[in-house]
Amino acid sequence: MKSLFFLLLLWTTYAQANSVNKNELNFVVLSDIHIYTSGKIPAKAKSVIKHIINLKPDLVFITGDHTNGNRNDGHELPKVSTWYESLNLLLTPLVERNIPIFPTVGNHDYYEPAHKTAYDTWAKQVISRSINLLKLEQPNDYLSFPFKLKNTEFFVLNLWRQSLGSEQTSWIKSYNSSNEKKGLRFAFGHVPLRSTIGRTSAHFYKTTSNIFNQLELDAYICGHEHLHWDEINPQTNSFRQIIVGTASGTYNFPIRRQMAEIHCGNQTCLMPATKRIFKVKKLSNGAAEQIYKQNWLHVKVNGTEYTTDSYALDSNDDAIDFYLD
Repeated sequence: MKSLFFLLLLWTTYAQANSVNKNELNFVVLSDIHIYTSGKIPAKAKSVIKHIINLKPDLVFITGDHTNGNRNDGHELPKVSTWYESLNLLLTPLVERNIPIFPTVGNHDYYEPAHKTAYDTWAKQVISRSINLLKLEQPNDYLSFPFKLKNTEFFVLNLWRQSLGSEQTSWIKSYNSSNEKKGLRFAFGHVPLRSTIGRTSAHFYKTTSNIFNQLELDAYICGHEHLHWDEINPQTNSFRQIIVGTASGTYNFPIRRQMAEIHCGNQTCLMPATKRIFKVKKLSNGAAEQIYKQNWLHVKVNGTEYTTDSYALDSNDDAIDFYLD
């Protein structure tokens, strides 16, 4: 009888642990790597990848601008393809550890036909490998698709400019009407719905915010602006918009004056969503420049709740907390 009781106790303990763990996962988001047009890998990005490995993520998302293409830059496909060879080299440590990688397209990846062809080819290979690792069904469109893992739903979106587009809007609405939300929902694109550094398209901001609200999104995570910003979407007051700063830090933009006046003092700012403090340098025009130039985001999911940690590099390329408190 004691043996039976002991076995039942072991099974209950295992079942409870398994029940908890089955909906736990963690993922990392980085952005704006900007492989140089020479094919050179930004040195700081190499350090960021090393620190990401230490977090042992289940998934890694890259929210655009993997490369540094520009309008009318004249680079032909063979040249542009070498940028992605360098990017593959940078990401090799993640690939060797069988960590699924999900990129989203950025504007510097997609301006010209050669950019588009090279990105489409690379993204399909990377996403196809990741989908196979997770034993999921391959998407029809590798630029824009949903997938589910451990009850958490992810939406990879084609948002390299301020336009969701009719086809993408249609499948998002269709998905939402036929899939009951049971866990968390995260979407990934390149451009923010509301800019922290410059001008925002009012139509894009309003309509896309409302679509994401109807989707019952928990967070929209993006890049593009080369700074880190985390706020509750003001249009809907529901989901978080998290802008992930650049992984390379080759150049950075300041928080515009109008927002800095609200959230920043002379040397620090208070992040709207997290209510945590980070260091800035106030500029003569009233804008605020973040002291830490590199950034990556670590998200931990536990069932229907999640937490975020933001990291940066210090002068010795060691990982430090982006926040001071």
